[in-house]
Amino acid sequence: MKHMLHKWIIPIVLFIGFIVAFPLTALSQKTLRLDLKKEIGYEYPIVSSLKSSQKMVSQLIVYRKSNNEKLQTLQFKYDNQGKVAEIKGFGITEAVTGVECGHLFFERSGNNLTLSGYALDEQGTVISPKLDVVNCTLNEMGYIIKEQEIGDDSYLTFEYDENGYTQSYTYHSGTYTSSQDYTWEDGNIQNGNGGSDEYYIYTNVINKSNIDLSKILDVQTFQEDVWWFAVAGFKGNPNKNLLQGIKKNNSATPYYTYKYQFDENGYVIRIESVFGNDESKGNYYIISYDGDISPDPTPDNKPTTEDELGGAIDNAPEGTEDSPTEIFIPSGGITLHKPLNVYKHIRLKGGSLIRGNDNPYAMLRIHSGYSLELDDITIDGNGVSLKDGSLIVYGKLKLKDGVTIKNCKRIEADTPSGAVCIAKGGELTMDGGTITGNIGAYGSAVYNEGIFTMTDGEISSNTGQIGAVANNGGGQFIMTGGKISSNKVTDGCGGVFVSEHCFFRMTGGEISGNEDCALYTWANLQIGGQAKVDGLTLMNDGNRLLVNPSLRNNWQISYVETPPVGTIVAVGYNGYQLADSDLQKVIYYNNVSQLKLAGNSIVTYQTETNVNKINTDKFRLSVFGNQVKVEGLLAYTRFIIYEIRGRAVVSHITDGNGQYCFSLENGIYLLTCKDQKRKFLVK
Repeated sequence: MKHMLHKWIIPIVLFIGFIVAFPLTALSQKTLRLDLKKEIGYEYPIVSSLKSSQKMVSQLIVYRKSNNEKLQTLQFKYDNQGKVAEIKGFGITEAVTGVECGHLFFERSGNNLTLSGYALDEQGTVISPKLDVVNCTLNEMGYIIKEQEIGDDSYLTFEYDENGYTQSYTYHSGTYTSSQDYTWEDGNIQNGNGGSDEYYIYTNVINKSNIDLSKILDVQTFQEDVWWFAVAGFKGNPNKNLLQGIKKNNSATPYYTYKYQFDENGYVIRIESVFGNDESKGNYYIISYDGDISPDPTPDNKPTTEDELGGAIDNAPEGTEDSPTEIFIPSGGITLHKPLNVYKHIRLKGGSLIRGNDNPYAMLRIHSGYSLELDDITIDGNGVSLKDGSLIVYGKLKLKDGVTIKNCKRIEADTPSGAVCIAKGGELTMDGGTITGNIGAYGSAVYNEGIFTMTDGEISSNTGQIGAVANNGGGQFIMTGGKISSNKVTDGCGGVFVSEHCFFRMTGGEISGNEDCALYTWANLQIGGQAKVDGLTLMNDGNRLLVNPSLRNNWQISYVETPPVGTIVAVGYNGYQLADSDLQKVIYYNNVSQLKLAGNSIVTYQTETNVNKINTDKFRLSVFGNQVKVEGLLAYTRFIIYEIRGRAVVSHITDGNGQYCFSLENGIYLLTCKDQKRKFLVK
């Protein structure tokens, strides 16, 4: 066992964006280059839907073509019948889709439809109480036949043919009425309302989306559909084909035309509108389905060179964490000869990014306020010796299935990881993928001063000074799944290192097969549930296990220096009451003290007799098939069973008569109890 760790921790000093590591033994300055102001000049200060055979639109974002400015966002939610239940719309203008900023709820009861909602500002923040706005009456097909705003005497009525196609609407105000009739051809409406004299032309491509996409463009079919009933599908059948253009007064030349981009299944993911003959005028409409985000509104989302990749990011709309711009990396990969700065919300998918031999600094820097999602992509450090981590996270980094981060190499002692470095305020979420074959001092895979959440994936076969994952400077590590295994170290703790003032919670996943010990901590550890740690958890005096929920697997613990009798080793946490089953699963490597349950704590204690006094004449271990019986020990004495290769299998405490019976699978085992050891065979 290497016990160099207990002599020092990894303190840090923060100033002007730098993170400097100072090992107390050497007081050497090794700096993680995280000064944004110095290196790049400055730092730039959805919804679920019904799953069916048809994709459901989840979000639509509108950008102005001339400058990629985001104009409007529409988000959709559906009921269990696939009908629109909510639409949330906000942005800097209402003229784009002819709707106002609001979060609307469509609530049906029999043949009645009530629309209620909140008013929103341009950022989507609620600025009013929720109010009922419109009452509607529906026909047997679920289409509106009467629409009336609450508190208004005027109202609209609609008529449909037997197939559900809208034939007319009429406006009523006292004795005054005005009407609009509609004509249809091949499943497509041909004209708009009388005031605008709109006429429509269509492509021969069928609209596969569940939303009538023409209703979110520039059409005035039902005047300004301010309450989005047509978008939500309550005003008759949708158009069969995609809209090609809009004409005035039946003129030969359309004043708006539309171009479409499709996904591999034929669903529209991008619409480009063109005003008149000027290609620069108009908008992009970016459409997402079932929570899957559509690509960059500009066509350069498949770069093949470093410069093209940088340009694709620079030219992308800002996006959001839930709606990033997707950029596809070619299978042949792109070599990065300089750091790539991410100051948008971006998803990189497929292929590989490879460090150039002339780039000793970061490959990717994710800036605060922005996010990078990696999906089915390889980040290859190429074995080039580094002065930085390969991925430096000020904002948010997400790792999905198929991601591999490998061959990142930082050989300087007492420095943060060569692979992923999470700065204060940064977040890493690992939902899949692998971080493997990397070299770094503090955290060969991940150095964390921010928040690291691991739900799946694997961190394995990395080599470093301390920890595959090193948490320092107040870093938080939450592990609910995934695996950390087979990592090697020179100074101790091949698994997870937790510095003082850090936070660690593990309720799932596995830490196993790491060199030296699995966990080394200067802080309390929150543990419970399916968390599995195969290896030693090494603690310092004053640290505890905070248990919630109940332990399902064994925890082998020890202290750097033996604590006094009466030390609290574990406590029930946040309302959880410890049970005997939890006591059985905490295995204490110590020849002086034993553990017992005292209230809601597990504490060390000594029996009144000398701990080394086991009556060897009475001590018996018997094996009958897979049943093992221990007898002749002192009452309430803990013993531990190990596999012959050294892994602790289980621990038990004898009853009031000094006996205990249990079962084991076939194998060779070792029983240890105080100064006694017995090898035995189960077959």
